[in-house]
Amino acid sequence: MKASSLNARLILVIVWVIVLSWLAVAGVILMQFSLNQTSTSDTELATIATQVLRTIPADATLDGEAGWEGLQLGQPPGLDLELLLFQIWVDGQRLYAATPGAPRSPFKPDFGDGLASTVVDGKKWRVYSVTDGAGRVTVQAGNPQDVVDKDMRDAAGHALILATALLLIVAAAMRFVTRNAFQSVRTLSQAIRQRKSLDFTPLPMDRLPRELHPFVASFNSLLQQLDEAIEGERRFIGNAAHELRTPLSALQAQAEIALSATDPQDKEAALKKLLAVAERSTRLSEQLLDLARIDAGAKAPRHAPADLAGLVQHVVQEFEVYASQNRRSLYLDVHPCMIRCDIDEIGILLRNLLDNAMRYTPEGGNVLVRCGYESLAGLGRAGEVYLEVSDDGPGVEAAERQAIFARFHRAAGTSGRGSGIGLSLVAAIAKSHHATINVGAGLEGRGLMVRIRFPGIKARHG
Repeated sequence: MKASSLNARLILVIVWVIVLSWLAVAGVILMQFSLNQTSTSDTELATIATQVLRTIPADATLDGEAGWEGLQLGQPPGLDLELLLFQIWVDGQRLYAATPGAPRSPFKPDFGDGLASTVVDGKKWRVYSVTDGAGRVTVQAGNPQDVVDKDMRDAAGHALILATALLLIVAAAMRFVTRNAFQSVRTLSQAIRQRKSLDFTPLPMDRLPRELHPFVASFNSLLQQLDEAIEGERRFIGNAAHELRTPLSALQAQAEIALSATDPQDKEAALKKLLAVAERSTRLSEQLLDLARIDAGAKAPRHAPADLAGLVQHVVQEFEVYASQNRRSLYLDVHPCMIRCDIDEIGILLRNLLDNAMRYTPEGGNVLVRCGYESLAGLGRAGEVYLEVSDDGPGVEAAERQAIFARFHRAAGTSGRGSGIGLSLVAAIAKSHHATINVGAGLEGRGLMVRIRFPGIKARHG
C-alpha cells in the first residue's frame, strides 16, 4: 500500500471540514432566512392592514367607490403607502379602494381575519385581512409570493457569500498554520540529507514542536545504537586482525622451518608445531565467525523446545577423544530437562565452555558437565534449568571472574592459551536466551565453575 503524505492528509481533512461546514452553514442560513423572512413579511402585512384601517376617518361615509386617487388616508408612521398593495372592502361586497397593481378580486374571499396564502387570478399571494369593530370595513394587505421568495433568496445569498468568505479565510489560515507546522520537519529532513555518512550526532529538538519530540528522541536512540554497533564492529575488526596476525605469522614460520629442515626429526617436530598452530588458527577463525554472526543477527533465532541433557551428551561425545588423548578426565552428570533454545547456539555455547575448561585444565585434571532442574534448596528458583561446567585447573581470581566474559580478555598469566573470544560467545548466547551466568570455584574448591540458568519449560520431579 502506497504511503500517503501527512500534509496531504491534513489538507484533505481541512477541505472536507470546510465543505461540510459550508453545507451545514448554508442549510442553517436557508432555513433560518426562510422562517425569518416569512415571519417578517407576515408581520409587515399585519402592520400595514392594521395601520390602514386605523387611518380611515371614523366619520367617513364610504359611499360609492373612491378608488386609490380619491382615497384620503393619513400617513401611517414608518410605512410607505406608495409601495404597499392593499384593498379596502365595505360590507364584504364592495371594493371601496385599492392600491395600483392590486387585483380587483379580494385577496381573501372569505374575509376572515388573519394570515393566509391564496391564489388570485392565477397568482400566489401572501395576505393579511383585518375588519373593524363594526364588521363593516375590511382591509386586506397582500404581497406576491414570488416577491417574498426573492427577498428571502437575496438575503440568504448575501449571508452565504459572507459565510463563504469567512470559511475561505479560515481555510487559508489553517493552510498557513499546517504549512508552518511542517516547516520544522522539512528543515530537519534537509539537515539529515546534508549529513555525512556515519555521522550519528543526535538530532536537535529545541526548535521542534513537542509532539515530535518522542519521534526524534526514538530516532536519536537508534542513532546511538548504530553508533555503538559501528564502533563495536571497528573494535572487533581491529582485535580480530590483531588476533589473526600472530597465528598466521606462526604458520608461515613453522612452514619455513619444515621446508628448510634436513633432519627428519626436526622436520617432524616442525610439522607437529605447524599442525598445532593450524588447529589454533582454525579454532580462532570459527570463534570469530560465530561471534560476527551472533552480533550481526545474520540468522534469526529459532527457539524451540529441546532436551538439554540430550544436547549435552551429544556435544560431550565430541570432546571424549580429545580428553583421552590429552590425559584429562571428562565426567557427566545430566538429568532430562526441557528448555526453549536455538540448538545450534546452545551447541556453540557448550563447545566453548568445554574448550575453555580443557585448555586450562592440566594433564591428569578433571572436567565435570552437569545439567538438570534447579531444586528449591538450590541457588536458583524451582523450575529453572541449569547447565554447569567445572574443572580443577588453575581457576580465575574472584575479582576477575566477571571480566573473563569480555571480548578478547585473557586472565592474568594465561596469555597464549586462548583467544579471549570463547567466553564472550557464551555470554552473548546466554543473553539471547534470557539466561543468567554465575561463576565460582570449580571441583574441590579449585579451578573454575560456570553455571548458566535457563528458564525451564516444565520441571520433572523424581
